[in-house]
Amino acid sequence: MKATTRRTAVLAGLTTALLTGPLAVAAVAAAPTATITLNGTGASVSGSNVTVAGSAVTITAPGSYEIRGTLNNGYVKVDSAAAGTVELILAGTSITNSTSSPLYVTRADAVTVTLAAGTSNNLTDAATYTNTGEPDSALFSAADLTIAGTGALTVRANYADGIVSKDDLVIQSGTVTVTAVDDAIRGKDSLTVNGGTITVTSSGGDGLKSNETEAGKGVLTITNGTITASVADDAVKGENVLNISGGTINVTRSYEALEGLRTTISGGNITVVASDDAVNAAEEGLGHMEPSAIAFIKVTGGTIVATGGTDGFDSNGSLTFAGGTVVARGSSTRGGGEGAIDADGPIAFTGGTVVGAALTSLAVFQAVPNNGQGWVAPRFNANLAANTTVHVVSGSTVLASYRTSATVREVVFSSNRIVNGQRYDIYTGGSVSGTGVGGLYPGGSITGATRVLTGVTAGRYGRF
Repeated sequence: MKATTRRTAVLAGLTTALLTGPLAVAAVAAAPTATITLNGTGASVSGSNVTVAGSAVTITAPGSYEIRGTLNNGYVKVDSAAAGTVELILAGTSITNSTSSPLYVTRADAVTVTLAAGTSNNLTDAATYTNTGEPDSALFSAADLTIAGTGALTVRANYADGIVSKDDLVIQSGTVTVTAVDDAIRGKDSLTVNGGTITVTSSGGDGLKSNETEAGKGVLTITNGTITASVADDAVKGENVLNISGGTINVTRSYEALEGLRTTISGGNITVVASDDAVNAAEEGLGHMEPSAIAFIKVTGGTIVATGGTDGFDSNGSLTFAGGTVVARGSSTRGGGEGAIDADGPIAFTGGTVVGAALTSLAVFQAVPNNGQGWVAPRFNANLAANTTVHVVSGSTVLASYRTSATVREVVFSSNRIVNGQRYDIYTGGSVSGTGVGGLYPGGSITGATRVLTGVTAGRYGRF
């Protein structure tokens, strides 16, 4: 290449760089402020803002701290008075404390616990704490706490709660497993789950919970992720608000599975089992069957299969089905004021597909409107045994097919295929087809079935 040509090319390259900026380079992650290596009885530190006194490790300033190794009887504490976030990168960490909490935050603007990719991390606290007050859980934070990363965290809470933030708690990702004596995961002001795989077990308390009673707080939000819960009390509870817009929730054991003063479900794949009410909206301080002006349950989307030992859905206030697919089962031994769908306030069907089955299908104290989406609520002359197939039929067309999972006496169906004021026949027997959701099937046949009720009017319930 001639010199003039070379100079022209170089000048052209410089001009392009000046106009468009420097060439892109691969991003390089910043080195952590310090690396903390736990060695059984103590720790060594490479970096700054960390003090070690025997088996007590204290982080004193904002920054990023990678923690690895095992501490058999000690703790890692965050006590940061300066403004800024403290990031704790757990990269194969196991901490056990026989007298208190293994990992806790006394002061910080905010803390992020990042679960390093490909690592498993473990926290185990004492059965009896020697300190009074705080900390009082295996992973405790007096500041906002976020859990992120793609690694795994296993928490064994022998004293009381598993993971607690006194402010806002956000779970972004990771595999989080908590076994607790009391509450498994609690964000006092708010708890938000945006992803991750979360498994909680409690022998005496709740699963996921936000418990602040102050207005604007006590909010539990689930947008994504997979949650599995087996607990003694409430599985998923927002003291003031429970919002579920996505994710997968599977509650295998609970007293009440989903609970919030104001509960909205707009998405997600939800299967819950409770010994009392599966989905509940309750206002504290009200008398039995006293309607609440502020409590509500509203379903606008998602798929919900709710099995309650008392009620499938129970609202002290209003109850609205406006979308999604809902299959609710209530008590198979008690009727009257208990049912598949129970509301002390107004109830409305305005969209979606709803099936409710129990000894009482609609345990309501106000007439269900017949000017919204159609619904039909047949009451059978005798109890139907478990595994009985029920069809709603118009002429020879099967509109809905449901297979009972326990003894029922009444069933309520609502969908855009039902028209209030029209009459329908009810069959038992026959067959179903397709993949069922909680006993509700997309197809059914009345070949070989028996017509057990004739001319049941939609939009009318026999208890009124």
